[in-house]
Amino acid sequence: MSVETKALPIPDPALQHGNLDEVIELIRVWWVGERPQAIIRPAPKDPKLAGAILAELAYNFSRAYEANVGLDREEAFQQILNGWEEAHRLAAGGAQGETA
Repeated sequence: MSVETKALPIPDPALQHGNLDEVIELIRVWWVGERPQAIIRPAPKDPKLAGAILAELAYNFSRAYEANVGLDREEAFQQILNGWEEAHRLAAGGAQGETA
C-alpha cells in the first residue's frame, strides 16, 4: 500500500463549489508513528478564524469517533478537549524555559 492510497478525497462541496477561487486546502495532517505531521496554509485573514476551524474540527472528530469507533460523541468531545488542555500545559511548560 502506498502513502497516496491513504490520502483522503477532496470533499464534494469543494469540488462542486461554483467559484473555485473560494476553495483552498488549509491543512493536511498525517499521523506518522506517534506524532502528527502537518502542512498549514493560514489563508483566513483573521487568526481568530483558526480557532473557529479548530473548534469545528474537534466537533467533527467527536462525531467520527462516535460513527466509526462507537464512542459516545460527548465523551469523545470531552476527551478531545482534555487532550487540547494537556497539550497546552505541556507547551506552556516548554515555552517557559525558552529565552528570547
